[in-house]
Amino acid sequence: MKPFSLSSMVTMMVFTALLLTSGKAVAWFGQSTPVREVEPCAGKLNALSGTTEAAFRIRGYGEGENFQQAKVEALRDIAERIQVRVTGRSVSSTHMAGEDASASFLSTATLETTLRIDSAVQVCSHHSVKGDRWHAVFEFDSRSAVQRLTATLNETFHGQPVVLDGNPYLLESQLVNELWAGLTGKGEEDAMTVWVALKRLHGGWYLSAGEHQVRLAPQDILRAIHFTGSQTLLLSLIKKTGASASVDQLLEGDAFALRVDTTQSGYLSLFNLYADGRVSVLSANGLVTANKAEVVPQEELTFEAALAETGKATRDLYLAVLSDEPLPPSTLHQLRLGQGLVEGEDSYQLPILLALLKQVNPRVASTMVTTLPKMGAVR
Repeated sequence: MKPFSLSSMVTMMVFTALLLTSGKAVAWFGQSTPVREVEPCAGKLNALSGTTEAAFRIRGYGEGENFQQAKVEALRDIAERIQVRVTGRSVSSTHMAGEDASASFLSTATLETTLRIDSAVQVCSHHSVKGDRWHAVFEFDSRSAVQRLTATLNETFHGQPVVLDGNPYLLESQLVNELWAGLTGKGEEDAMTVWVALKRLHGGWYLSAGEHQVRLAPQDILRAIHFTGSQTLLLSLIKKTGASASVDQLLEGDAFALRVDTTQSGYLSLFNLYADGRVSVLSANGLVTANKAEVVPQEELTFEAALAETGKATRDLYLAVLSDEPLPPSTLHQLRLGQGLVEGEDSYQLPILLALLKQVNPRVASTMVTTLPKMGAVR
């Protein structure tokens, strides 16, 4: 086979958002409806007009026999207004060395998706006596949670220098780095300290900065934390069964164990951090010797790979924590001890784990593992 050289490659990515227009909504908003019918909403509806945020807000209008019907129609209107189309087009050409002949490759990929609108909020609602009809207006902010929080902080501090403080495992995360990058006021001189925290409220996770907070999407939880690797501690996956050759991938039902290599002696604890923020204690305060591999569980016992939701791939972050002293039993008692999946709201103890690690300041190693459904079970 003769060698070839890559002569050119052109990659183009196009992102287009199309906003559709609702004739009925426009009519209700005031063109064909008496002013007195829309006055209760008019002020709120016009509040964002001409502002920077208006470009990110998508409104949905709904009408029904009761408020719930109007709400459903408003959310449906938002869904119909948002069409996200991502198109990738890649063109590459190769030329055989020393030959005039050439070959070209053209590929086009199109992905159409919809944004989650469960974070849409009610702007206003109105019950029209005439016709006994309900009208409702909901708004969806298309910005990410961090972008919304950044905009709120910039508006609050008006360029005043700000420094972020909080748990180091949170401050070093991708989400907080994005938050810091978007702030207009930075610097330590005469700076306002803003405390950043991760909270579990109302069945969801919130990122707070000072008095402000935003609800995170499920896929953002693991992006809100970061564990810097240790040169003295290594955590790896040992597969007991399964045909996959990947060191960070399992199939549902695979048996596996965790191996810890360390150049220092100490007390070893292992945690399973689920992608949704649940925490399971796999082992705690086991005494280990330097330069001697430790396998958990020991002997013939194994862990079994499982899915958090049937038919959907699951991500797990496994943590090895090596401390000079045993971890406090009182804190470990608050975390859930389990050799497999843990359930219930009490299992969402990520803030407790982060506080424990900040208090102890141990060596930490981590490994991310993806568990895939068995063939035929993917949805």
